[in-house]
Amino acid sequence: MRYVSPSGRLVSPEDAFRDSPQVLLWERVRESIGGGRFWSAVLVILLTITVARSTATVRWVDNIDVILWVALAGALVMGVLAVLPVREPISLGIGLVLAPVAAIVGAWPLVHARHPGDVIGPQLVSVWGDRITTGAAASDPSFYLLLICLLMWITGAWLSWCVLRWRKPMLGLIPGAAAFATNVLNVPQDQNGYTLAMLVLTLALLLWTNYTASIANAKRANVKLTGDARWDFWESGLVAMAALIVLGIMLPPLSTADRTLDVESGLFTSWAQLQQRLSHPGFFSNGKSTGVTGFTTDVRLNGSLQRTRDIVFTYTIADYSGPKYFRGVNETITTGGEWRYSQSNLPELRQLVAKNDVYQYAEDYQKLALGKVTIKMLRPPIGSPDVLFYPGLAYRVDRLTVSTQIQLSDANSATVYTIDRLGSVQPTTSSGNYVATVEYSTATVGELEAAGTAYEDWVTPYTSLPRRGYRPAAVQQEIRDLAVKIVTDAGATTPYDQAAAIEAYLRNPSHFTYSLDARTPDGVDPIEYFLFTSHKGYCEFFATAMGDMLRSLGIPTRLVNGFGPGTFDAQTNQFIVRGEDAHTWVEVYFPQYGWIPFEPTADNLSVYSLIPRGAGPQATCLRDNNCSDPTGGTTIPIGGGSTPGTNRGERNDPAAGPSIGGIAALARRPWSSAGGCGGRSRRRQNRCPPWRTGSSSRLTRHPRSRRPAASR
Repeated sequence: MRYVSPSGRLVSPEDAFRDSPQVLLWERVRESIGGGRFWSAVLVILLTITVARSTATVRWVDNIDVILWVALAGALVMGVLAVLPVREPISLGIGLVLAPVAAIVGAWPLVHARHPGDVIGPQLVSVWGDRITTGAAASDPSFYLLLICLLMWITGAWLSWCVLRWRKPMLGLIPGAAAFATNVLNVPQDQNGYTLAMLVLTLALLLWTNYTASIANAKRANVKLTGDARWDFWESGLVAMAALIVLGIMLPPLSTADRTLDVESGLFTSWAQLQQRLSHPGFFSNGKSTGVTGFTTDVRLNGSLQRTRDIVFTYTIADYSGPKYFRGVNETITTGGEWRYSQSNLPELRQLVAKNDVYQYAEDYQKLALGKVTIKMLRPPIGSPDVLFYPGLAYRVDRLTVSTQIQLSDANSATVYTIDRLGSVQPTTSSGNYVATVEYSTATVGELEAAGTAYEDWVTPYTSLPRRGYRPAAVQQEIRDLAVKIVTDAGATTPYDQAAAIEAYLRNPSHFTYSLDARTPDGVDPIEYFLFTSHKGYCEFFATAMGDMLRSLGIPTRLVNGFGPGTFDAQTNQFIVRGEDAHTWVEVYFPQYGWIPFEPTADNLSVYSLIPRGAGPQATCLRDNNCSDPTGGTTIPIGGGSTPGTNRGERNDPAAGPSIGGIAALARRPWSSAGGCGGRSRRRQNRCPPWRTGSSSRLTRHPRSRRPAASR
């Protein structure tokens, strides 16, 4: 007997009932989608959209909305490969190859806008390799958009594959959960809806996956489940989901203290630090991106900021009443419209100092007191993991450290006058606990007014701005004219009074307002726009404006990047410093007294107060009394303000010069075994340690020293 096929041909009985290849493929797809995979795929898509939209809402970089389509593309491609009968190595290989392709396609409009000469091809790899090697990519937002696109592809693709092929949703949620936690923990604004959606969808995915797995196991065991048994499963799961949501919304916090750091995993921390690094305005030059607050080594003035609540370190203080401003790096170089810590063409003088040895300087300053700060570093800033933060001037630290001085001129080529950066050598990161004994000035207003202008040669580079390569000449003249007007109107004649007048002008709320929204139009100098048009900005703008004005008047000035005081936690009896406490302030040099801090940032938010002069009530270790080791150790519970809310006043008069432990080594880049143990200085000289070689008197007592160093 013969049969007629659907096409009208006569065929054998076997061929008549055999399905076509297209029908067989469709049947296999239907079988793959079965077993609950359709609804699993729906939940995967919704979770991918939630994570991508949450990340885009933060506005880490410009043109970030494209990441939604990149993430969805990754989820769809790997979802299709997961349900098709394609071998795992081939499917994963396809996803791996397509990831950079999708990232490049997503970021290409921004890449092309910033680099019109870039052409897609093999040469593009070489071009970007050079940019990464030279460091140019670090300031390119298109590069970071490329990275975020790559990460979003991985988020969608990995979740889709793990759920639909491996049926392991917990494993698939890891990248997306890390990205989402970063968004919520760092920039919680506008995240409430996404948080609820993430919670509901995650619980739904876990419940559905567990349910479908239970059904599959029952079928394999030839167990027939009744409708009541199925409903019992969902009833328990839905009740548990509802209870968790209600508890999360309604319950008050268990503690008023932030315990975020205790529950964050290392993965969340690393991701948060990466996003902080790439999104900080210091890495953009278009003035329109939104970044987050955090420590950087340069003072850049682009974009607007959003606060981050991540904890960086905690600390307690003993016998210390100076300003609780934690120095990270000194900003001494002015170029390209910004203040910077270092520059490739300038050498560095490095000083390796053993644990608990006293740092050696060339000058002896009067009116010094000692205090002790115990710091627990929890999150070293990304890009500067070895930087040790401390208030005042470094006296000694209970670690092997290396200090760095940027050589601004040949006048200080072999002499340590200041520490522009202090790094931990052993261990190689600042993580963990360390105790810093620090010096701080107790000089009064009258003493600083009488300090005079007898500057030595090494101070000269701090007294002027470059004529070329910093700001347009017309802008610099505008800034100088404003500075002259301010000090003239105030009747200020001494460097201290002039600095105080400019500080007061910037802090006056009728003149300027503190704001994290400090976007500058294209083609306009940021400080010109800040001083003469917008009159609003964050600490970098205030500090840069004061620094520019002071140097235009010939007053030696530098900026400092670090952290403010943080907030006091009465429950743990310690101060907590977060990413939002990153701060920039001004220091002015005064003969006999050294570098004195000023706070120009407007105080309309009651965050940063004027810095009092003189000796505070906790200044018990006075160098004039030959004190070299502050005692005590209990935290002084004075709250979380930046400084006590008193006016600048006349306090007691104390200070003197500490004594020196052995210097291990001095060097320029790279380190050498240059000497320094044998010369005279403001510190008492110790013998070179046994592992020290060579003798040199290049570290000599500066002729300006007015008083003998205190002996121990």
